[in-house]
Formats: sequence, C-alpha cells, structure tokens
Amino acid sequence: MTVSEASRSRALATWAEQMRALEPVVDNLLAIWRPDGATEAEIQDMNKLALSMLADGYLCHVYTDARRPVFMPLWNYACNQGGPDPDYVYSSVEVDPEGVYRITGFRGTSRFVEITERGSRMFSPNQVKTGRPVNATNDLDDLTLGDDGSFSVVISVERPEGYEGDWWALDPRAQSLLMRRCSCDWIKEVDARVAIERLDDGGADMTPEEIAARFSDMAAWIEGMIAFDMDLVRWYREHHGINTFMRSKKIDTMGGLPKQAYYDGIYEIDDAEALIIEIEIPEECRYWQALVADDRFATVDWVNRQSSINDASARVDSDGTFRAVISKRDPGVPNWLDKADWPWGVIQMRINKANRYPDPTIKKVPLADVRDHLPGETPMLTPEARREQLRRRREGAQLRRIW
Repeated sequence: MTVSEASRSRALATWAEQMRALEPVVDNLLAIWRPDGATEAEIQDMNKLALSMLADGYLCHVYTDARRPVFMPLWNYACNQGGPDPDYVYSSVEVDPEGVYRITGFRGTSRFVEITERGSRMFSPNQVKTGRPVNATNDLDDLTLGDDGSFSVVISVERPEGYEGDWWALDPRAQSLLMRRCSCDWIKEVDARVAIERLDDGGADMTPEEIAARFSDMAAWIEGMIAFDMDLVRWYREHHGINTFMRSKKIDTMGGLPKQAYYDGIYEIDDAEALIIEIEIPEECRYWQALVADDRFATVDWVNRQSSINDASARVDSDGTFRAVISKRDPGVPNWLDKADWPWGVIQMRINKANRYPDPTIKKVPLADVRDHLPGETPMLTPEARREQLRRRREGAQLRRIW
C-alpha cells in the first residue's frame, strides 16, 4: 500500500467507529417498544433481534450489490422480523434498473415461487416512498420450464434487442427483488434453487469507500427494519382495535402480493383466555395460512411452537370453515396457534389466488370453555400427538433451503 492509499484508507470509518455508531441502536428501539422500561428478558430479546438484523444487513447490503448480485437470505427463523410467513423462504437481491439480469435455476416442487420488485433497498420508514408502490410480482410458473424444472428468464426495463426467450419487465424505479419460496409440506416439498447474474456489467470489487458507506448504513438498517414493524403493529392496534381480525387496511398499499389477500388483527388475552378465529375457505385457492406474532411483528418461534398453520397442516371442518384457537396453553385441538408468553401481538392470515375472500370472525372465550364454541366433530389432540406434531415441525423447518 502506498502512502497516499494508506492516508485515504485512514479517512474512512474504522471498526471502532462503526461499532460506536451501533451502540445506541437497541436503546433507541427499546424506547419505542417499552417506553416505560424493559425487563432484562426484553432487553436481551431486543439485543438478539437487533443482532439478527445486523446479520441481515451484512448479507443483503454489505456483501453483495447490484453489479455482482446474489439472492441472499432475508427473513427466516434466525432473522425473524416483519412477521415472516413460516411457509416462505425470503431472499433479497439489489438491482440497478439500468442493468440487464438473468435469473436461472430449478423450479422444485414447492407450492409457488414469486419474485417481487421493490422500490427500496432497505425496508425502513425513510426508504418507503409515497405514491404508486413498486410491487410488480412475477411467478416462476409463468416461465418455460424444462423437463427437469429448469428455467431461465431475463429481467430488464426493456427487452434486449434480438432476445426471444422468457423476459420480465423491470420497473425503472426498482432497487431490489424480493423472492418468496412457498412450501406447505416442509418435509416433502423441494425448494427452488435460484441464481442471478448481471449481463451488461461484468462487475467489480466494491471500493473501500463503498464498503465503508454500506457498513455505515447498518445502524439505520437495524433501526429502520425493526421500528417500521413496531410502528405497523401499533397502527393496527389503533385502527383495527383489540381482539379483532379483518381484511388488512395497510398491507395491500405497502407492496404485498397483488393476488394475495392479507387479514390482520391484534390479540390481547391472559393465560386463562383464548381467541377463536373462523373463516370460510374459498372453493378455489392456491394457498392459505394463519400465524401469530409478537408486538414487534416477529412471528412467534415457529420451529419449536405451532405458531402457524397452513392449508396442508390445518383441519377444515365439514362445513368448509377453518377454526383455530389462539392461546398460551394448549387447548388440545389440532388448529392451535401458540402465542407463547406474549401478552399481545398480531394475528395474520394470507389467502392467495382465491375465487373469493370471505370475512373472518373472532371471539374471546375462557380457555376452559373452548370446546363449547367449536363443532362437536373437533378432535382431541393428546399431549403425545402434540409432541409428535412438534417433532415433525422442527424437522421440516430445518429441511427448508433458507440459503
């Protein structure tokens, strides 16, 4: 290294300076989450969540860029933020709208794989733009698939001259792509394998200045990602009310899937209470599921608890209605949504590509009286059966391809 190079490198933030920039992050988040003071357990839990978002930031923002793109893990059971659907594996990649990209891979056997264009690189309040959202969504099943499930598609603002293969139009405002790989039977279904390359630019190593600048974004990345969803949860509490469940008034405007309906609500019950949600299942529907999350919109641990149910694991009653019980204690029914120790949080449901989107109902009942409010045909699930159910759940979650 020459003297001038060494001098220039010393002008960039040092490791110690980058660490100091991260120091206030958790305190700032705790001031939003627990303004009256947090318990030691809550402090450590927020430390853990912030650390996971730092890992997210490194993978999705510091390691890779739009010149050398790689689909990197975004939300999963280790990086649990934004109410991730446990049936989805989320991956993200930065793109340059002036670039031409090719996405290739193998479709697999999972329910569906969709790639959504987004108008921001960091999902935080100061990055979400007003006006028409950038949320064009493309489906791998719309592509030409080989006998082995292989595919290849070019994505760019304009179709390359002379190119006649599969092509997706890229919104000129797009800054990143969000991939959702949906699997309902976590053990049997095979996740897609997907790669991306830039065709118009051979790429180059990030400069020291670029690395330092992206590293310096990490405090805003962590705070923005977590604070955004804490604000969203509180918006639901204010505008939807407590122990309610209805078609989302917010998600559809924020870049959710255009052919997917979201239902949201807030639960707040004590250990001796339960909520029963009911909804008619549409006659035609590609996919549906329900989950519970905490008051930061982190989905309740879905590896070790049944905090989510989908159309492959749920029991639908003979009248075509899905009924689930939300509670801390096991009510002994198949469709239990385990809220763990959280006193309040979010209920969310997705219905994807259905012929209709029915309105759900919700009611609060004493936990001891749950069966008085369910059909007589509802089976009793023994503790032994629940342990086996959770064992298979843990196995299936680990078999997903989250990288």
